[in-house]
Parts: sequence; C-alpha cells; structure tokens
Amino acid sequence: MASADEIKDEIDQAMRSHNARVAILIEGALGNALDLIDEQPAAVLEAMVGRGRDLQMSGSAPRHRYEVRAAVIKYLEERRSEAHAREHDLACAVTGGDLPGE
Repeated sequence: MASADEIKDEIDQAMRSHNARVAILIEGALGNALDLIDEQPAAVLEAMVGRGRDLQMSGSAPRHRYEVRAAVIKYLEERRSEAHAREHDLACAVTGGDLPGE
C-alpha cells in the first residue's frame, strides 16, 4: 500500500498537468449533467428529446458528434420513461388509486 507521501506526490504530479485538470473538470461536468437530467420531470425531458432530434435532423451541429448526440437522446428517452413512471406513481399515491383510463 502506498504511503501518504507517495499518494500526495502522485496527486501533485497529476495536478501539474493541464490535461489532467481539464479531464477531471470534463468528467465532473458530465457527471453533474447526468445527475441533473436524472431529476428532471417528464415534460422537460420530452422537450430535451425533441430539441436533440431537431438538432440531429438539421445537420447544423458538428457531424462528428452524431453518435454522441444519438446516445444522449437515447439516455434522455430512458429517463423520460422513468420520469413518467415516477409521476404516475406520485399521482396514484395522491389520488389513492389508479388514474382514469388505465
């Protein structure tokens, strides 16, 4: 097991690297963005999916990001489905039963 001094030296060396700091910031920002997406209501996620699809179809965004955007849209669609289920469960809990039409 590494000593505290060895760990400190490794961290100091990594933090001196601009690329390492940028990578850490990017990874943190992506994690934060995904955490925020996970908490959005279904209507917000629906709007984000629509915007993403429009961007994909318009061709106005960088082409090299097409696969990344497609993956994000899929992620948004999955979270939207989960948000609908959460909202349905909440509505049923508030009303004391299933909603009409189910």
